[in-house]
Amino acid sequence: MKLNKLIYDLRLAIKIILHFGRQHHATISMMEGIYVRQPPHNEKIAGVDTTLTIKPCGSLYQVTRTEYVSNTPESEETWLATYGWHSNGHLIEIGGDRYCIFETVSKSLYLEALTEQGKTTIELFIKNL
Repeated sequence: MKLNKLIYDLRLAIKIILHFGRQHHATISMMEGIYVRQPPHNEKIAGVDTTLTIKPCGSLYQVTRTEYVSNTPESEETWLATYGWHSNGHLIEIGGDRYCIFETVSKSLYLEALTEQGKTTIELFIKNL
């Protein structure tokens, strides 16, 4: 009886480890690239786009958020981030309050940031394939 319980627990642990490994691999493999902002409720503003570019920078990641007006870069912010492996994988800004949370199934990410007033903003970006 104890052997059956041990085998059951071991199989359960292996399943959890495999699930975590697959999720981690999916996040790492989709992280690098360009993401395009999806406006809330699909309300497009003519000529205004925002992209998020993620590139490896040593053991960190460089994240660049660029706003375009009529296909011309209007403003750009760049920050370094570190990868957090727990949960489903995310990038955490070093010395700041921005988080990139990855959704591997839909190839999208959520950029969460705090405003100067202390409110949280969340933007949805879809990977540009």
